[in-house]
Amino acid sequence: MSTEALELVAERWLGSLAQDIKDYVRVVCDDPELEGALRDHVHGAVFYALVPGDVIPDSIGVLGYLDDALALRIALAEVRNEAPDRFAGIVDRVPEFAESAGEDLEVFRAALDEATYEAFRQRVFAIEKVEYKGHHASEVARGVVDPGWLAAEVSVLALRLDFKPAAIRSALKKIDGALQMFHQRLQPRR
Repeated sequence: MSTEALELVAERWLGSLAQDIKDYVRVVCDDPELEGALRDHVHGAVFYALVPGDVIPDSIGVLGYLDDALALRIALAEVRNEAPDRFAGIVDRVPEFAESAGEDLEVFRAALDEATYEAFRQRVFAIEKVEYKGHHASEVARGVVDPGWLAAEVSVLALRLDFKPAAIRSALKKIDGALQMFHQRLQPRR
């Protein structure tokens, strides 16, 4: 896997993240046909993006949101695998975003070893542990909390995610450091 391929994927994901996360909530989270664990996983990914305790801290700047973009694509891939008919509806509504959970996701997955990728996937889907501003992801997934609350929170987040192309290109110079964070923070403790 080339660093250049990973940089191109990261540049696309970070460049579209502000719109992608809003589309994700509007199209994926609001899909009433998603049920059970799949619905939980979809909401777990958006909560992962909201909660500051990321694998790559948001406080490092633009590159700190790469794991958030990855979390959304992992959840989209889960929908594609578990509910292909629902995924087809997502493709119809937000084709470029949905397609980024295919080859682009595989490029990123190849940059991580399988154990690291799976550890990250499990962290994203650990919905029972996720809370943001007094709400649990599971409550939102089950409709206990007004879905409008989540859309409003994501709209606020999206304002911070509207990165300038020059800032993204500059951040990509440190992509190897981001990969190291994934490996360091997701390795099993012995």
